[in-house]
Amino acid sequence: MHSLRGQLIRGLLIVVTPLWLLTSTLMVLHARRQVYELYDGQQQIFAQQLYSTLPSLVQRQGGPQLRDDNVPHQAIALWTPQGRTLLTDSEGVLLEFHNTGTGFHTVTTGKGEEWRVYYLIGPEGSVAVAQELEERWETIVGLMVTQSLLWLLLLPFALGAVWWAVRRGLRPLAALRDTLQQRQPDDPTPLSRYVPSELLPLIDSMNGLIDRVAGTLQRERQFTASAAHELRSPLAALRVQAELLTLLDEPAARNAAAGKVMQGVDRASHLVDQLLALSRLEQQQDLPRQPLDWAQLAAQACQQVADYSSVRGSHLRHQVSGSPLPAGQALLLSLLLRNLLDNAVRYSPPGAEVLLEVTPQLIRVSDNGPGIAAEYLDQVGQRFFRPPGQSQSGSGLGLSIVRRIAELHGLTLAWHNRAEGGLSVELRPD
Repeated sequence: MHSLRGQLIRGLLIVVTPLWLLTSTLMVLHARRQVYELYDGQQQIFAQQLYSTLPSLVQRQGGPQLRDDNVPHQAIALWTPQGRTLLTDSEGVLLEFHNTGTGFHTVTTGKGEEWRVYYLIGPEGSVAVAQELEERWETIVGLMVTQSLLWLLLLPFALGAVWWAVRRGLRPLAALRDTLQQRQPDDPTPLSRYVPSELLPLIDSMNGLIDRVAGTLQRERQFTASAAHELRSPLAALRVQAELLTLLDEPAARNAAAGKVMQGVDRASHLVDQLLALSRLEQQQDLPRQPLDWAQLAAQACQQVADYSSVRGSHLRHQVSGSPLPAGQALLLSLLLRNLLDNAVRYSPPGAEVLLEVTPQLIRVSDNGPGIAAEYLDQVGQRFFRPPGQSQSGSGLGLSIVRRIAELHGLTLAWHNRAEGGLSVELRPD
């Protein structure tokens, strides 16, 4: 990639060069018009002065008079009304008598020279004043060379001024680079918006990125710390049970300790699975979507929780009367419904009623259990949080997973205690 400074200077040169050529062409045309007007006017004045001498020249007798003080590249000739030459110079002998009207004519001599001739014709006779066109072009070229030399002298200063202006204009980018190099990865402080207006979209986008990166790093730290804390308990319990296995001699006691070891392994495995699922969901930003069959999704979710609900003696029901979301990721939505149903069965008393409702307006999972104490309602859904007094095992990540899947699908998660008893968890489209 080329440097932005070099690209700007090249762009300026690409634009300025055609403009300079066009301006030069217009200057040449303007100089030509001015030179022609100047010399044409001089020819007309000189012709009128010569015409005033015709009466005195006609009265003289003799042949034509030849001037010996002729000016290079200029010629004159005077004739009587009948065409007899009265006065001429060495160049004027090339001019022919002309009595068809006053005006300018371009004449080419036998030598290939072009002359601009002004004929002034009247009752006293005719006058011709001529000038070689090469003389005019020499004047035009001289004017253009003078202008070009001036531009060439100014060109280094102009290029230096352009370089300085481009460098000064790019100074905010250099300042932004220095600021970014000194920042810490987890610094959430937004960049200053006191920049040129062209940089504001970039600054706003970078501020959004900085906020997301800082938030992600903070969540990862919290996630790592909480995961380490949660894993410490089952691992410590496993160590204690493993030590008991080495000390116990009775088969019944050894079998009980082995059972507790298996329970600890299951709990740790479930926690790891939840952590991996949440980690993958946190990294996802966009999802491939396909049409959804909510009746099938609800039936599958209930079927996946059926074994555990039968052990608990709970009654699962589902009602589907519409589609709250026409398209989405079926696998993730199935995980969402399964987590909601598993939580409802797990934290309700045995024999509880759990209902899954799917309508065009919402997705709702409700139970008739004890609900959640009012002081803990705002904390539910936070990672690893479990209300005190729970007898059931769990990781406290189920609703965090549900919330992230809902966010990816444009759904809003909310919950509240039911007036008739139990908890209701609802998902509504934004």
